[in-house]
Amino acid sequence: MKIKIVVVTFFLLLFIGAGSYFFTSLNTRGKAAGINLFSLVPSDCSAIFETNDLTSLLKELKGKSYGKELTTHGFSLIAKDLIDHFNELTASAPSGLSLRINKLLISFHSPGTEMDQVLYFPTNPGDEKWIEEQIQKKRPIDFPLKSVLYKGKKINICPMGGDLFLCYYKSSGFVAVSYSKRLIEQVIDAHISGNSVLTDKVFGFAKDTKTANGIASLYVKEKQTGWNYLNLKFDDDAINLSGITTDADTSSSFVNAIKEQSPIELFSGNIFPSSTYYMNQMSISQIQYIAVNSAQTEYDLASYGDDVKATDIQFMYFLKGNVSGSLAGFSFCSDDSIQRPFSLLCIPMQNSMKAEADLRLFMQNRSIKTESTAGGKIQLFNTGNRSYRFYSLPPSTIFSQLSGIKDADLNTYALFYKDKLLLAPDPVSALSYINQIEKGNIIEKDSIYKKNISHVDTHFNFLLMTDLGKLALYPEYRSRLIPDFFSQHMSFFSNFILLNQLVCRDRKVYPNLIFIYKGEK
Repeated sequence: MKIKIVVVTFFLLLFIGAGSYFFTSLNTRGKAAGINLFSLVPSDCSAIFETNDLTSLLKELKGKSYGKELTTHGFSLIAKDLIDHFNELTASAPSGLSLRINKLLISFHSPGTEMDQVLYFPTNPGDEKWIEEQIQKKRPIDFPLKSVLYKGKKINICPMGGDLFLCYYKSSGFVAVSYSKRLIEQVIDAHISGNSVLTDKVFGFAKDTKTANGIASLYVKEKQTGWNYLNLKFDDDAINLSGITTDADTSSSFVNAIKEQSPIELFSGNIFPSSTYYMNQMSISQIQYIAVNSAQTEYDLASYGDDVKATDIQFMYFLKGNVSGSLAGFSFCSDDSIQRPFSLLCIPMQNSMKAEADLRLFMQNRSIKTESTAGGKIQLFNTGNRSYRFYSLPPSTIFSQLSGIKDADLNTYALFYKDKLLLAPDPVSALSYINQIEKGNIIEKDSIYKKNISHVDTHFNFLLMTDLGKLALYPEYRSRLIPDFFSQHMSFFSNFILLNQLVCRDRKVYPNLIFIYKGEK
């Protein structure tokens, strides 16, 4: 009986020990394979690209007219290298490794060049060594591999020839690669401290509200809309990004204003000159909301003084009482190609005679309260056989706020033209606009405009449409309404027309960005 007890106990302990070892090994491997790559991304990133099926993504892009733009223009150097060598990597990979390379992230960082990016992909034990061998194969034979320690972690530096140095950090369950040693150090910081992008509760909400399991996703961080989750879909001549915006407790006034709007319909193309390359449209309800909230958050009005802030608010209420429908801001080229482009706001009035009387009263009140002669003047300018009365408004940020032009100065001129109020930074811009409209040079006749506008929904809360290639020619007229991520990678996106529509439902903002491919430069 004692012998039986000893034998049974021995085998029981043996099975328990074997089971514990197997469970521990399986658990370790599972953790490695299932690491959350987002936990490695530094919290200051501006965008994150994610795909769980790189093979299908590259296969789909290969058949698109714009697919080769990814490898011929400076969108992402590290992504270009990955695409160039992906087939080679998967062909020579150990069994099953290609499935894990299929899942990856790319994070984008300031200042936004094609080098300011980190690529992450998960691994299982043993895979890191093989990946390291593949990276080292790409370096010139005359350049030795180097390594440095950062907070006890080893960063491998692989000279690639010229000024390029590929840095990578490997640990249990992942490899992070970048052409920037600084960014790899930030990845190590995030890995050690846990202070990654996941600590941003707004990003966490965007990630948790992921609306689809598409072939790829893009998370973009913007000052005005917070984190945007966008699901990518690739058509033959366009890239579609649709999803949801999130905003923190201290939401930007732009997001809050959009939520307050009622849906609007598209402006007729007959108000835009044929040379228009940028336009946005919003409804009057946003004007009222900006009057109370926007100035403090979108602009550093402390440097302008209380007079500018007061002018902004009072002029917004003037508009609220006289605007009919929605307003449009746009930029267009002059008939004379040598001249700079012009920017304008076109605002329909309920009653032009009443509105002009209200504007005179507004200017009179502001002049008395500020005891200043700056602004508040009436000037006559001639074009052709007609004279136009311009109102030089007191200094304000009105034009910049409503047009979306980032660097517009404080000078604004107002002019009543037909049943609309025109706002411009100078009289020449408004007169050039009138000349083109009077000649019948309107964009509504353009076939390309008609094709692009067909992508727009019949009702929306905000709309932006621009030729990114032409916009890139005039960096001094940057739009704050275009996400910085796309502006920073204009070498790629300049071959596209951008349509950005925001639609609100249940006090949530749903963006729909469509990049329509124009063809090669």
